[in-house]
Amino acid sequence: MGQTVDKRDSLTWITIELSYLGETKVEEGTLESTLRNDLKVGSDFPVFLPAATYHKHEKAITIHLMEGYAFVGSGLPDTMYFGLEKKQYVEQVMSTVSGPNRIRTLSTIPNSYIKNLRRQLQKLMASDIVTNSVVRVTEGTYRALEGKVMGKRGDHAFVLIQLRSIEIIATIPLGFLEVL
Repeated sequence: MGQTVDKRDSLTWITIELSYLGETKVEEGTLESTLRNDLKVGSDFPVFLPAATYHKHEKAITIHLMEGYAFVGSGLPDTMYFGLEKKQYVEQVMSTVSGPNRIRTLSTIPNSYIKNLRRQLQKLMASDIVTNSVVRVTEGTYRALEGKVMGKRGDHAFVLIQLRSIEIIATIPLGFLEVL
């Protein structure tokens, strides 16, 4: 018999509604580290901000896919998440109240929803990629390398990657690139 996967063990996400200060932290690029610090988790704990900041002509530009929200992985005690509501950058942690004792329960969303948001954000970022853009590869074989966009066709870019011993032009999906 084949093994069945218990969906309760799959990654789900907790939605955090941000205050104005929280949105400011998104713009400053400090929200992710603040959340990790306040949840007492390391850099491997899942945090997703539906926004991305990059620099263009020495000016910071933030693209917002969904303003006012942040998402953190589930798996910690509920009290850790609800404790974020005491922080000035959090408006509320999304939850439901049920039962005769009016007990609050965290609302979770599936990982597939966050994956979809990530794809949408990458597409938004990729729309700013033009010929001669300097980019960093975020996924795939050339991950973490930087290069220069030589051209585009469809949803791919031709990126010149120069290393000490080799120079190549790699065809890379636009969604795998971020402008530097």
